[in-house]
Amino acid sequence: MPEGNVLILAPVGRDAAACAKLVEQAGLDSHICGDVCELLMQLDRGADLALVAEEALYGKSIERLTAWVNAQPPWSDFPFIVITNQNDGPQFTEFRRRIVGKLRNISFLERPMQAISLQAAVLSAKRGRARQYEARAYLEAQQHAAKNLEHLVVQRTQALQSANEQLREESKRRERAQAALMQAQKLETMGQLVGGVAHDFNNLLMAVIGNLELLARKIDHDPRQARLLHGAMEGARRGATLTQRLLAFARKQELQSRATNIQTLVQDMRDLIERSVGPLINVEIHAGEPLPNVNIDPNQLEMALLNLAVNARDAMPAGGTLTIAMERCVATAEQPDLQPCEYVRLSVQDTGAGMDAATLARAVEPFFSTKGAGKGTGLGLSMVHGLAEQSGGAFRLHSTLGEGTRADLWLPVAETAPAPLTLPAPIEAAAAPATILLVDDDALIASSTAALLEDLGHRVTEAHSGHEALVLLQDGLAPDIVVTDYAMPGMTGVDLAVALRKQHPKLPILLATGYAELQGTQPIELPRIAKPYTQQQLSAEITRLISRHTHQLDRRSSV
Repeated sequence: MPEGNVLILAPVGRDAAACAKLVEQAGLDSHICGDVCELLMQLDRGADLALVAEEALYGKSIERLTAWVNAQPPWSDFPFIVITNQNDGPQFTEFRRRIVGKLRNISFLERPMQAISLQAAVLSAKRGRARQYEARAYLEAQQHAAKNLEHLVVQRTQALQSANEQLREESKRRERAQAALMQAQKLETMGQLVGGVAHDFNNLLMAVIGNLELLARKIDHDPRQARLLHGAMEGARRGATLTQRLLAFARKQELQSRATNIQTLVQDMRDLIERSVGPLINVEIHAGEPLPNVNIDPNQLEMALLNLAVNARDAMPAGGTLTIAMERCVATAEQPDLQPCEYVRLSVQDTGAGMDAATLARAVEPFFSTKGAGKGTGLGLSMVHGLAEQSGGAFRLHSTLGEGTRADLWLPVAETAPAPLTLPAPIEAAAAPATILLVDDDALIASSTAALLEDLGHRVTEAHSGHEALVLLQDGLAPDIVVTDYAMPGMTGVDLAVALRKQHPKLPILLATGYAELQGTQPIELPRIAKPYTQQQLSAEITRLISRHTHQLDRRSSV
């Protein structure tokens, strides 16, 4: 059986046929297995995921299935969805805990379940499996490229052995450039994978944040409920921050400087830094007094701080102390590269081997690195240096051989305070309800967004593809605005907007995207809202676009 199928093991009752029908309605192929032995046989032939009823495994030996899971290649983590009954006894709890440990990539759906819940779980598992196939393809391509490169390097080396000293030096420079190029290609491949995961995670957070916002206005004003809801919202927003870090790693971004509390940022990163530098290094953070906010892109500053911490770790292979200090400073006339104003100086100091004067002089040069081949690109410090200067500050290195290194980031003080993180304020229903065409291929996200819009008083029509949206307009639907996702199969949100502009040139269109920046050159300019967005942000954008459209119509009618 080829890859692309959903295996179903539900030997009792009509569950197998019902699940197969729902899977096929979701656009996937299915295969019903009679027992675990047949499931194993089909797994060997190839499949995307397995949908298993709990009773098919309870009380039976699953050692052969466990052995199959453990024998998967490194790129594979086959997903299982287990349909459970409402059994809460200790024996069932222990059974579920045991199969989680044995099958590893497993999720549970409890009966009775809604059709959309099963379809959403199956589609989510299939997307995860698809990313595993992409990882396999990338790994195979990299291995093939590495073998070809090794063969070419051997041939080149043999040819250069008869050359003179000048040619041998040139060969060494080329090898260093090739090593840097290979490392950059590895980072690009990893960035593409991470960007895909972050995009899907953004979509999931969109549903979580949207439903939490609706719930926030429907619960009673109970302090305990409010505290629990605030905790859930805070967790979801931290998840959104994490996706921004992943997207910042995956793509080159323009700086988005804003007022940032640097003490909070450093404290929030402490766990990540400690895990990155390892147990042999003691991390100390010093900030004697409350510091003013700095004007910086927080995502890029987090990456720079992590980069400096990893550099310090590499300078202390036997362990040591990493000290992160923050203090308020004023630039003097002796510092001509800084404007005469207030700064916060962020220092990262290690107790490692340090650098001599010659190495220190070249430390921030692009592609300069003292690490071995394959252990660094030589771009880390130059990126930190560029971030500091682009933000209106400066980056300085101080090092003494045998005593360690201190990296100083001078960051300009911001004039405004960072926006507080609070629960969304209540939003009144729209004074003028609009007819909205909502286009999103993910049914879970479309349902959540539609609920947000209907809660505002709007009338919402859903379409799950660009082609479906065009058909709805051809059939007579006359929306006041179109809200469309960007990343959709077959026809992207931008492609849909281009088609709509030809037929309805004045129709307002709002593009929702989970990507940090759209890939390629866009044929038209569109207003955008970044996922995950809040109900307040969505309402404000829709109101702004409809109002501007109405104002333009009024101006033309009065001329």
